[in-house]
Amino acid sequence: MKAGSRVRRLSTGLSLLISGCAGALSWNPQSLPPGTSSVVAQQPLPGTYTVRQGDTLYSIAWRYGLDYHDLAAWNNIGPDFLIKPGQQLVLAAPSSFVAAAIRPTAPTAATSAGNSPPSGPVHWIWPTRGALVGMFHPDNALSKGIDIAGMRGQGIQAAAAGKVVYTGSAIAGYGKLIIIKNSDRFLSAYADNDSMLVREGDVVKAGEPIATMGLDRNGHPLLHFEIRYNGKPVNPLSYLPAH
Repeated sequence: MKAGSRVRRLSTGLSLLISGCAGALSWNPQSLPPGTSSVVAQQPLPGTYTVRQGDTLYSIAWRYGLDYHDLAAWNNIGPDFLIKPGQQLVLAAPSSFVAAAIRPTAPTAATSAGNSPPSGPVHWIWPTRGALVGMFHPDNALSKGIDIAGMRGQGIQAAAAGKVVYTGSAIAGYGKLIIIKNSDRFLSAYADNDSMLVREGDVVKAGEPIATMGLDRNGHPLLHFEIRYNGKPVNPLSYLPAH
């Protein structure tokens, strides 16, 4: 089934079961209107940002919807992408900055392999089982990913192999958050966790346990899952395998 038709089918009923465990829910996923998400809107973009304890370049870029490559270039940060508390970062291209190249737009699932780094394409799997209760909507700042309902304490797995580049709860609306760098262009995020089983710097395989499911800000057990390409949210359903 093509990704487009799959998305249309999913969007007509948010109670679709990805696999299995919806019967254990204590709340009704059908009561949520389309576009509902556990995540708050992206924070307004200030001119500068002072690095705090626990921040990483990736988490700052994620917070403000930026590409971490650009953020590093604008602030003369080396290829290790290391920052330190108290450091002040500019969040927009300085007038003297000249982009070396224009980044490609987000690929579809069919063409993502061609835009992947030399190590090969990113192979995605579902990060958990449950009812799909929140959809990606490109025009809705509150719906930058998908929400998968389940049971508190349920296992969350890495949706693709990569390196953990952030674990923490400093980004408003995401609760306990894990960000994984899956390639030079792709990042994935796992929000509203109950416990986090990995630390920054860990290298994980697809399917490896990384967290347990927690509650969103409304008290619902779910995983909020996002994929970003060059810093921009893309529809996870265009990359995850059909069920």
